[in-house]
Amino acid sequence: MNAPVVAGDVIAEKYRVDRVLGRGGNGVVVGASHLVQPERVAIKLLVGDSSPALVERFLREARAAVRLRGEHVARVLDVGQLDSGVPYLVMEHLDGRDLAELLRDRGQLEIPEAIDYVLQACVAMAEAHAAGIVHGNLDPANLFLTTAPGGATLLKVLDVGISAEPSSAGDGGAEAQEGLGVSLYLAPEQLQPSRPVDARADIWSLGAILYRLLTGQPPFAARTPADLALRVASAEPALPSALRPDIPPAVERVLLGCLAKDPARRPANVAELAIALAPHAPLGSQDYAQRAARMLGATLPPRPRASLPTIGLGLNAKQRPAPRLLQGAEPGAPALSRTFPQGTSHLGRPTTRLAILAALASLLAILGVAAAQLK
Repeated sequence: MNAPVVAGDVIAEKYRVDRVLGRGGNGVVVGASHLVQPERVAIKLLVGDSSPALVERFLREARAAVRLRGEHVARVLDVGQLDSGVPYLVMEHLDGRDLAELLRDRGQLEIPEAIDYVLQACVAMAEAHAAGIVHGNLDPANLFLTTAPGGATLLKVLDVGISAEPSSAGDGGAEAQEGLGVSLYLAPEQLQPSRPVDARADIWSLGAILYRLLTGQPPFAARTPADLALRVASAEPALPSALRPDIPPAVERVLLGCLAKDPARRPANVAELAIALAPHAPLGSQDYAQRAARMLGATLPPRPRASLPTIGLGLNAKQRPAPRLLQGAEPGAPALSRTFPQGTSHLGRPTTRLAILAALASLLAILGVAAAQLK
């Protein structure tokens, strides 16, 4: 595939091409520098025998992707066409590596780490789905790990909203999969042109990616595209726990739900998927499920509330006065409070009985004075 630009070319009168970063499908990605600002960018160009309809769709979806601003989506900064008619989009430049490369080095990941990455991808896809954008080609190579300003690992989803041909084998995890021409992470309905495809296809892909991260292999393997399509459409994947016994049963149920052949049996949206996975994520990662739910307007399960004992007149925690020192406590001792067995009335406290008797005595005295004046 010949690149439509070479090092030194200037795109849109402001981006100078530095080098080719990668090729695949029907696109070429080059690294470029802004001519005025100290900024590096990545530019994707649609090449090959691209029909006018494909070019128009590429530009339309790229313009839609410009609206996505979340930190977990690789930002699209600009869209246009070269003088030759080749369409391009300008993306933020990222330093780091994708999950496909990470898997080649490590084989499989620790369970909390893998779930953390999928939860971050759920946030990105929640923003895209809320905007009516389906990715349609999620795989480990499209999940890129970089570093946030604070130093934490940040996952960004690449090519959100960009028309693309499925990558050859997704992660390149097994040599037998190379050159299939069909992604190992496509949902069954994507392999049947007559079937409609919606956001639940991305849920399948996220489940297949998590399966790969945890078990070290994709849910389906084959030697030919036809065999892969048949297995995806009709076979059941091996139980994840059979490949890795320490996978929690709840996580296994989520994985198998994502890989349901019928889209209606999968999680309803990525927020539901994230909420189901969150209990098994690192503590600092559980907020991702809340963020995905807010983006999609999904209903969150109620958070458990601690049951606090009440004393006195049945006041709640906000209304209850601060505990006071018990009589006889040493000066400077910490404040103490007491709780009484359930059903015990506050009238049963000795100090309360004394207060009531004193009040009655005062009332009788007042009545006595009033009676004497009437005489």
